[in-house]
Amino acid sequence: MIAHGHRRHYMLLLAASFFWGTTGTQLTLLAAVLRQRGISEPVIAMILSSSSVSVVVAAMISGVLASRIGAVRTLVLGALISCAAIAALPFAVGSAPLAVLAKAGQGFGFGLFTPAGQLFAKSRARAEDQIRAVAWFSAMTMIPSFFGPSLGEWSLHSLGEEGFFLLALIPIAIASAIVRTLPRDCETALPPTASGYLRLLRDRAVWLPNAVTVQSGLAYGFAYCFLPLMLIDHGTPVAAFFGPFAVAVLTTRFLGLKYLQRLAPPHLAMLGLLAFVVGLAILALSETSIAAAVAGCLAALGYGVIHPTCVEWASRCYPPAARARPVALINTSFHIGSIVSAQLTGWTLAVLGWHGVLTTLATIIVLVMAVIAALEKRQGSWRDRGSEFFLRCPQRRQAVSS
Repeated sequence: MIAHGHRRHYMLLLAASFFWGTTGTQLTLLAAVLRQRGISEPVIAMILSSSSVSVVVAAMISGVLASRIGAVRTLVLGALISCAAIAALPFAVGSAPLAVLAKAGQGFGFGLFTPAGQLFAKSRARAEDQIRAVAWFSAMTMIPSFFGPSLGEWSLHSLGEEGFFLLALIPIAIASAIVRTLPRDCETALPPTASGYLRLLRDRAVWLPNAVTVQSGLAYGFAYCFLPLMLIDHGTPVAAFFGPFAVAVLTTRFLGLKYLQRLAPPHLAMLGLLAFVVGLAILALSETSIAAAVAGCLAALGYGVIHPTCVEWASRCYPPAARARPVALINTSFHIGSIVSAQLTGWTLAVLGWHGVLTTLATIIVLVMAVIAALEKRQGSWRDRGSEFFLRCPQRRQAVSS
């Protein structure tokens, strides 16, 4: 999967991603710390959500930074910002404004780290394994979800607040040290003439992968923000969905993509969207634990394939030095979808109930699938005529002109 001579560097990146996830999953107990400090639930929600907003901003900035200073330096900067923010958390939890700033700093660092890490992973992988290389990098942050929350709960009860924050800080500090050792021989820096996001958005080659990624964000945001409430209302154990989901995501990314990545990115994205739709339909038709488990596996398939696929789909048309912004835009689209999902679900739930929410989400995803199918069919005929749409891809433009 990894190009000759780059395996060690890629494994270091995976290790950094794992340690990053270890810190993040331990900090899921931050809400309990804030409640112990007497902070109300609405303020706790504001503190925790501040990182979501900063992630979106940082994801956009990450593309600019990686274009200018390179992926590794952007990785290091993101890790240091998050490390500093988490180190400040013990001193900030007593004040809501300071806690908002610290939590936003943690999210900002993560927003820089993720797109830059995906770029570095792509630079080390063979051409036919680009999707899987990105998927493994992302999956490593999820492995600690099996033990991180329990570790955080134990440290908070056994070691107190100081021990809780110290134990959470150690893994991110290790990740920061690891990324500083990564070589800079495959940097992505561009000259000052590099195009910006507005010009990128005019390139139709990135429209569909970003549209698909928004759908993944919609489904993911619903699953982690509102689905637990729906399952509780239906008397279904929450673990019936999220247990199979976690296992299936890791299985898809570590094993399944070895074979699934042989499909063309649009076809693989369609498979992921279809899995989301079927999973939503199952949740609407049945309230049993078995149905929740099957829906969890299908959601894992959709989430597991769409994000790494769209990273490759959106950036493959660009030379390595120009891929930073397309990759950052994909990450931004995912987070925007997650934010929109919360607002859309809240409004739809009040009007149409849970079945209305599931139907609305499924309908939106089906519409995007229909657009992809239609454009893919039209693009096939355009290729035969050598149309401008086909020539949008810079590498193809160069190939045709030569």
